[in-house]
Amino acid sequence: MLNNYRIYRRKQEMLSRITHLHNTEQLAVGILDTGTLAQLNESLEWYQSQMNFSLHVVTQEGRLDIPSMQEQYKDVTFLVFTTHTFTGEKINAVANECRTNLFLIVRSDLLLVKFDGPLLMRLMAEGEHPAAYCAVLANAYKEIVPCRRSPRLVERELDPASDFPRLGDETLQQTLYPVMCLALYDRALFQRLRGFDEQIHSEYYQALDWGIRTHLLGYRNCIGDALLMQFPDRESVIEDRSDAEGFERCYTKALGVQNVNSKNIARKSKGFFDKEVYQTEVKKRMLWLQKMDFTTLCDSWPKEEA
Repeated sequence: MLNNYRIYRRKQEMLSRITHLHNTEQLAVGILDTGTLAQLNESLEWYQSQMNFSLHVVTQEGRLDIPSMQEQYKDVTFLVFTTHTFTGEKINAVANECRTNLFLIVRSDLLLVKFDGPLLMRLMAEGEHPAAYCAVLANAYKEIVPCRRSPRLVERELDPASDFPRLGDETLQQTLYPVMCLALYDRALFQRLRGFDEQIHSEYYQALDWGIRTHLLGYRNCIGDALLMQFPDRESVIEDRSDAEGFERCYTKALGVQNVNSKNIARKSKGFFDKEVYQTEVKKRMLWLQKMDFTTLCDSWPKEEA
């Protein structure tokens, strides 16, 4: 990743590391600056008072008066991108800079309604823990929206199925990817999977691509109401699934390897295709690392969760 962002580190970093060493080593919170300045201020005040973890705000140059914000929030690190960028690149930056075992991605225009820290820390410390524990999402009316995703191929199109997550169930529910990338991530595993593909210019396809790769390479993503977020100003919470620059990369990685007689074979999928990623990613990396192909993933998906 090209580091096209500036880092304004928290002014009380050394004091914070001495005072809150255990928590800051354990988890960081990445706040995507997606709303108004008032919403960001409200978010920072809340996270500072309610969550004893290091905070990282990801924003774009020109949106904030950084010296003033640093003076007001001395315990916050600001990652300021110099040009327009997409969600996946912002989250990659948080993973690069947070230096913690786990990191939570939220937005300034939403409310963190529930964060069951003890349960989540225990789940993410287990040997077979998920790569990401994805957030359950609610709208302005406090209605849970369909935010659990299942793999599905409709003719030649990747078309994940949407469903409601089960609530109040400690059994981990499998989901394909985190909607809007909102999740608690295992930082080491996230980086081992090489994060979000920055050559895809779509939040939806970045999340879909990362989620599919996670499962094909032998890991999983889960969802549950131990992590619940609400958009207080949105009646509907939907994804923009329209095609965008680089979306063919997602298709090529998802469908470029087929398992034939227990052996992985690289094959050009019919439909959307990216020659460059097929040569560099599929044939040189995924061919050797994939544990299953996309068809097997769909067939093996838990039926009670489909």
